Amino acid sequence: MLLFVPYLGPSTNAIYAGVHWAKRKKAKDAALAATLEAVRGIGLGAVDGRVDLVFRPRLGKGVRRRDTSNASMTAKLIEDALVKAGVLADDTEAHVRRVILEPAEIDRQAETGTWVEIIELDGDKYPLQGIGGGLSAKRDK
Repeated sequence: MLLFVPYLGPSTNAIYAGVHWAKRKKAKDAALAATLEAVRGIGLGAVDGRVDLVFRPRLGKGVRRRDTSNASMTAKLIEDALVKAGVLADDTEAHVRRVILEPAEIDRQAETGTWVEIIELDGDKYPLQGIGGGLSAKRDK
């Protein structure tokens, strides 16, 4: 499933600059409103089972480039909004296997926002193995 959310949150660097709680709340509220609008716009319902989430910012006119990892705050706010919207049951490891941040798409003619790809996993091919388990344990079997 591919969803475009017309929202690009503050850079993760802003967290380290000591952003005031009111600004963080404003960003969270904006992410929720944009995500709800996008979800309703395409009629996206609840997703059963575990997923991978892929986030790719789209930078429109006048939006400054950022390091790929600086989209992590946007990804977290949209992930939380997907839970509030009822698309995801929760954002714990039982429901979200991994979050992937992709480099930004630059399209100065398009609307700024974030592409979100929700990849439903077939069954539980890659169960959470805990610290030290992970992929290397799978390869050894």
